[in-house]
Order: sequence, then structure tokens, then C-alpha cells
Amino acid sequence: MNKKHIIMILLGLMASLAFAQNYRTRIMDFENPGSRRIRKTEEASQWYYRSLPEKSMTLKTEGVARIQLRSFGIEKLRKPSIIIVINKVETPYDLTFKEFKNGYYLYEDFEFDLPAGTKSIEVLCFQRSIYMRAFEMYKPKPKPKKVHKPSRQITAHAGMIDLAHNGSSSEYYTFNQTQPFKFTLNNGRDCVVYLRARLTDRSLPSFSLYHNGEKVESYEFSLARTTKFSAQGVRHLTISKKIELPDNANSSEYEFRADTDHMFMARPVFIQK
Repeated sequence: MNKKHIIMILLGLMASLAFAQNYRTRIMDFENPGSRRIRKTEEASQWYYRSLPEKSMTLKTEGVARIQLRSFGIEKLRKPSIIIVINKVETPYDLTFKEFKNGYYLYEDFEFDLPAGTKSIEVLCFQRSIYMRAFEMYKPKPKPKKVHKPSRQITAHAGMIDLAHNGSSSEYYTFNQTQPFKFTLNNGRDCVVYLRARLTDRSLPSFSLYHNGEKVESYEFSLARTTKFSAQGVRHLTISKKIELPDNANSSEYEFRADTDHMFMARPVFIQK
């Protein structure tokens, strides 16, 4: 065997494997089977059938596009064949011997397509020693991939700032009158939000909370200043406010808007359940 023949055989095997991976099989039942024999394999034990004398066996094929027929014989035959009758047109298929195993002469499976709208076909075999089993071939529908949303998605803010406390720091999102702070909570998660504001004069910082576009409440800071927290470039920080958000049944959008001309800092923290 030369190199060209070997390459052709390998390509054929690769094409067959790729084709098989695109299809799955499920057993089809004959409407009028005759006698039967069981064939045991490593995967399963299945009944194979032969027709009654001079009779064909019928398969209901509504919705079926492609069929695979498996067969074996209990005698060594010279030219075994099976006839498929579709819309009264007979098509013979010669069987190819595969191996002798466990007392059976096993033949290569063969496959054929059905014209659209075919409601039934007949399977005819004049050699009485051959048993058959039909399988519908179908392409499995891919399972829809679950889209896992992150539990929190920040969608808008005016920048990030670090607040220092006892040698450690925490990241806060800033917002002001021109840029709100928006985020979405998914997967039924809930948060509390810690907020502070930068004091610049004697005016009181004020902001509002919105849930899914609807205003929930307005909040106002006092002029009390913290001595424990600091931020680079910020001289005076207010005492913190802890805001409990409206419950999130599944997915909700929250928004903090500045009502006064101050810089606000917000840090959402998940509630552990």
C-alpha cells in the first residue's frame, strides 16, 4: 500500500469520526416484527428482528430524516442484502461482512436519508437468517449555555478614591451633580452602601437614592467630621452614612444622585446570607 492510499484511508476515517460526532441514535420499533434474537454488547443488550416469511417490516418515520440499520446473521451467506422500500420504490443495500463474534455474523451498519414528509417505510429481507434493528439518527440540540451575570455591575461613577483607616484603605466610588453613581445587583444579592461627603463650606451635603428609576428617598449629611478616615487631597470628610437598599428579588438597578454641589463617596458591600 503506497503513501497516497494510506493518506486517503486516514482522511476517510477522520471524516467518518467527525460525521458520527454530529449525530446521536435512538432505537426505532418495527410495527410488525417476526421472530427475534438478542444481541449483547458491552454497552447494552438489544432485540434484533427478522420479518415473517415473505413479509416486510414497517417503520413509522414521521419527523425522521436519517436512519441507521444494524444487522447480523446466524448463517454464513454469500450475498446478503436488505431492501428498503420508500414510497413503493425499492432500494437494495448489500451487506458488508464485519466479523464473526459470539456465534453471529456481524455486518457493517449502513445509513440512508429519507425524503421530507415520509411517514413510513418498509424493510424487506429475503434471507431468513438475518436479523435487523433500526435506529433514528438525529443531531442533538446544543444545550443553552447559562449566562452567569456578575452579582454586581458598576455602570456609572465619577472616579475612584481610597479612604484610609488604621493603616488600611478601601476603594470608594465618587459621584457629583454631573455624574451619578449607578450599579446593578444580580442573582438576588443585596447590598448596604456606606457613604461620605467632602465638606467645603457650611452647606449640608444632600443626595438621593433611586431604585429601578424611581426615587426612594433623599438623605442629608450633618457638618460633623470624621477624625479616623482620610483621603488624599480631601481635607474634611463627613461621618459615614449606612444606606440599606430596597430588596433585590433578582436583578435591580440602583442610582445615587448628588442634590448639592459636593463630592460624594460610596462603597457598596454585599450582605452575607
